[in-house]
Amino acid sequence: MSQADIDQLARWRTLGARNSEDVVRLAPGVLAAGGLGDTEWAVREQLAIAALDLGRIKLATTQINALESQFRASPRVDLLLGLKLEAVGDLERAGKVYSALLKTDATNVSAHQRIIALSATPTETIQRLLAYLDTFYADPAAWSLLAEAYANEGAYAQSLAALGHLQLLQTWDSQAVVRAGETAYTLKDYPLALKYFLRAVEMETPVAGKAEGHRSRAWWGVKLAAKRLLDPKHADTETSLPESERTSEAQLRKLDALATEQLLALGGANLAERRTVLGEAKAKR
Repeated sequence: MSQADIDQLARWRTLGARNSEDVVRLAPGVLAAGGLGDTEWAVREQLAIAALDLGRIKLATTQINALESQFRASPRVDLLLGLKLEAVGDLERAGKVYSALLKTDATNVSAHQRIIALSATPTETIQRLLAYLDTFYADPAAWSLLAEAYANEGAYAQSLAALGHLQLLQTWDSQAVVRAGETAYTLKDYPLALKYFLRAVEMETPVAGKAEGHRSRAWWGVKLAAKRLLDPKHADTETSLPESERTSEAQLRKLDALATEQLLALGGANLAERRTVLGEAKAKR
């Protein structure tokens, strides 16, 4: 054991990083060396979760038993017991553990989240998420999951509404804006999709003005939405966007050309493929 190992485990706990394989590699030695004081219990909890992630049930059980002996009737230990039951496939008993936790404390967020994860059907997942968000509105992860659940069921309007709540909570999250653009595009509301994609581009474009890495996703959205809106077949497409906020044909052509420029400026290994796709798109207009 070294102080560096103890410090590393502490950093991962602070960050909420699982790093399960590394935790299972470091934590047993740290525990075996002793001398941790109260930190021992945090390390055991961390190791139990990591072991469950990796299917190391025996190792996890050893940690949970030690924690249970030290902390009688602890909700955190009970949650670990529920996670262990999930890991061995006993979902019914796991659900009962989480329900019991909620009877004691209806604000136990972790128990709520595990019950949602145990939902048997997509409809049940959506219903449980909605009930959860009635109480815990400010949970962005739950809104993101709800948007995904709606999209998986083809309920794109509801998915877009959920993404709207996510954007209110995380105003800096450009990827939530891109997801909204993609959802609006799927709904065939191309003017609204273009607005979202342009907003994402504005949020993501650095001072140099070039797309970088994952930022190209927003520029592809601009390209596709502009292409649709320049197609006479979609000239009268229905949209929830007010007339005053729609883009003119001249603006669309400039945006289309700018998107091509930005996507080609990325360079990279697949530049040739991008040139082909963008060249074909240009030839069809």
